[in-house]
Parts: sequence; C-alpha cells; structure tokens
Amino acid sequence: MVGIPGRSKGCNTCRRRKIGCDLQEPQCGQCKKSSRQCEGFSKEIAFIHRTPQGLLRKGQEQSSGPAPWEDRAQCGASSTSVTQKPPQLNNAAIYLDGMLHTFLVAFLPSSSILPRTHHPNITAPAAPWMRIAIALPRRGPLLSLALQALCMTKIARAHGDQALLMQGMTVHERALRALQKAIYNKNTALEDETLAAIRVLGTYELHEGTMGSVVGWTSHETGVDQLVQLRGFGCHLYESELGQALFGEARRSAMIRGLQFFKATFFGEKRWCIEPWGARPKDYIQQLYDIGLLLPPILEELHTMQGLPEDPRRAQIWQRCQHLDDRFNAWHARLLTLFGTIPYWEEPAELGARSADILPGPFVTSFDFLHIHVADGLAFFWALRLHLHNVMRGLYNAQGAATDVHDGVIATCAGNIARSVPYFTQPEIGYLGVQWLIFPLKTALTAFRQMGWETEWQWSREVLVAMKNRGISYGGDIVEAEWGERIQ
Repeated sequence: MVGIPGRSKGCNTCRRRKIGCDLQEPQCGQCKKSSRQCEGFSKEIAFIHRTPQGLLRKGQEQSSGPAPWEDRAQCGASSTSVTQKPPQLNNAAIYLDGMLHTFLVAFLPSSSILPRTHHPNITAPAAPWMRIAIALPRRGPLLSLALQALCMTKIARAHGDQALLMQGMTVHERALRALQKAIYNKNTALEDETLAAIRVLGTYELHEGTMGSVVGWTSHETGVDQLVQLRGFGCHLYESELGQALFGEARRSAMIRGLQFFKATFFGEKRWCIEPWGARPKDYIQQLYDIGLLLPPILEELHTMQGLPEDPRRAQIWQRCQHLDDRFNAWHARLLTLFGTIPYWEEPAELGARSADILPGPFVTSFDFLHIHVADGLAFFWALRLHLHNVMRGLYNAQGAATDVHDGVIATCAGNIARSVPYFTQPEIGYLGVQWLIFPLKTALTAFRQMGWETEWQWSREVLVAMKNRGISYGGDIVEAEWGERIQ
C-alpha cells in the first residue's frame, strides 16, 4: 500500500505524493503523465531507535520469518531470483548479552578481591552459581527469561529507567509462568537449569520484594529444597559445574532458614553430607557447612522443650553443643594455617576500604581479608558460633549458672562481623558480597540488641538501610521487622 512506510513498492516520487504507482522502470507512468522526474525505486536506510524496546522488536521481526539469506522460494514467497547474503547479527541477542554482562559486572566481586592464585593442595570453593548460569553456551528459555527479568530490573533501578523497569517486571511474570510449566513437567523439573532459574527468581525477590522479600525468597528457596530432595543425593546427579555450585548454595540457604525458623533440614543428614561429592574433595566453605547444618536440629529440639527447664534432654543438648564448638574451633585453626599466610588481619578503621553510603563504624579497627572466599567463610563462621553460644548461654541461664564465657564469645563474634562490614560493602564487592553479609549482620544486630549495645546496634541498622538503598530490599525488611527478630 502506498503511504505505509516500509511497505510500498512504488517509486520514491509516488510514495512522497501518496499516489498509486504502476511500477514501470526506469520511469513510472505516473511521473511521465505529470511530467515529473521519477526518483527511482531505491529505498533509503531506515534506522530504529537503539532502545531496549526497539532492539527487542527488531530482533523479534528478524526471527519471525525466514532468515535474510535463506531461499524465499522454499518458504512459499514468489521470487524470480535468489540472492545469497551473509548471516545477519541479531541486535536483540547482542543487546541482551550486553545487558547480562553489565549485570554480571555489578553482581560479582571484581578480580581485585578474588583469589589471585590457587594453591595446589587447597580445594577452591566453587565459582558463584550466577556466573556459571550466565556463561552457559546455550541457556533454555526458562533460565533466559529469569536472567532477563533480574538483569533488566537491576539495571533499570540503577539508571532510573522506568520503561525498562516495567519491561523487566513483565518478563518476570513470563518467567514465573514458564517456571510453573517446567516444574509440572517430569522431564524438566529436576534439571540444573530449572533449579538455577528458581534461584535467579529468588534473588529477584531478595532485591525487589514483590511479595515481601523474605516471603518471596523463602518460597523460592523452599522450592529448590523440595526439588533437590526429589532428585536425590547420588554424586552422578551433581557432576556438572552448575549442579555442584547450586547444591552448595542450596545447603547454605537451607542452613540459614533452619536457624531462622528453628527447623532441621535434610541437608544435615550424614548421607547428604557425603554422597553428593563422591570422590571429590570438599572445600573449606562446604566443610564449615557440614558443621553448621548440625545446629538447626538443636534449635528445633530446644524449641519443643520450652517451659520444661528440668527436661533431661538438656544435658544431651549441652554435650552436642560442646562437640560442635570444638569442631568450629578446629575449622578456624585449620583455616589459619591453610594458605601459608595470615588469611585476615586488623587495620585502623580509617585506612580500610569504605563506601560513601556506609558511615564510619563504632570500632577502632576493621578487618581486611586475603580474598572474598575467606571473608565469606569467616563471617559465616562467626555468625554460626554466635548462634551456638547463644544456645549455650540459654542452657546455662536455665540452670542459674554464670554465662560470662558465652557472653564474651557472643560479643567477640558480633564485633568481628561488624568490623568486616567495610570490606563487604566496598564498591568492588558487588551485589553478591553484600548478599553474603546479610545473614552474619542480622545475627550481629540481634546480639547487639541482647547485649544492650545501642551504638553498635544503631550503626548496624543504618548499614542494612544502606543495603536497601542499594537495591536489596531484604536489608530494609530486617530493619522494619523490629531488631530483626520478627521475620517469620
């Protein structure tokens, strides 16, 4: 039709005049009749706006029909000649890959705080599962949708792009629908990519909090637990790099929720701590999780004994707690000698790395670490040991005994976590490092409240608020839950 841009086959003169053209060459009949110069049939190059919507629309148009270099006659189009053209780049795919790269740079720690060398006698912790998922050479549609939703939303928040934000929310809805189909399909429910997609959508909830960040995150993580349990613990099920990373992260998440809700998890069973690795050695982070996963069952049993101070099971729980504390101390002692150098050290607080949105802490010194994996392991260790001695302190209180030793351990662990905050919140740490800090800092926040350390407690709250301002809603939810104890 004449007058419809990009569709009329008439000469440029007739198109501009918006009249019918008889398509005669080299000069059409209309131009001859009106004594006008026929400007020919060559088309000008049309440019589209390089916006997310424009690029995505262009990519959809390119993929909806036969490729430009295919034989159109084979596709049902009438053509007298076929011109072979080289493959054309898909602008939508290029745009999405660029967006994933931009997100990955912001999400993961920079190379400056990653291990610079791998010691031959040390099993290195698995690479972050998010990096592995994004680097997959061929991602399925579900994982791609989940990653697009998260990336679009985070980039939109960072740049104040409302249109991209709305598009990310739309993709998030599509990803949830695709996830529902994948879960109900026995061929896809237990695949690595399905588990990865659930974790991506859980991370989306942690940052966006569409139904309350804690509720949304817990819902997705519980789904991962159920699928992993259905999958089983055979080592052949976790041979892929992505499968190993997802399993390790699932153990961490289940442990955190077990401590939060006083609920044991199947990940703490002996077979689940041994079989999935087969002959592969465990890294020092997973060895710490083996110990920490024994703590939620203790909390669950104590929770059922409330109001029974004379229950004989308390003596058995005390012995189990002492055994756990010995194992925690042995893990820490081994870590100090593992790298052939000091894995962490104190330095004056004013000399440490600090972000502009984090106020100086109430401590004279702060911690620096050999690399991010050591920092993560130690912060998690301090949080677990704080939980353990809080339990032991409660058992002592029930017997009317002094709790000075346990009070001292709790104060030391909470202070160590707080002194690690400048390291975990520096710009080079990325979103992942800040996420790793949430559980330890929430644990320290509760301890500061119990000890009556008002200054330290208030500063920890301000750090969590800063996390929310950075785009991690969970930090703000902890603050709004009154001391971090009413999250259910």
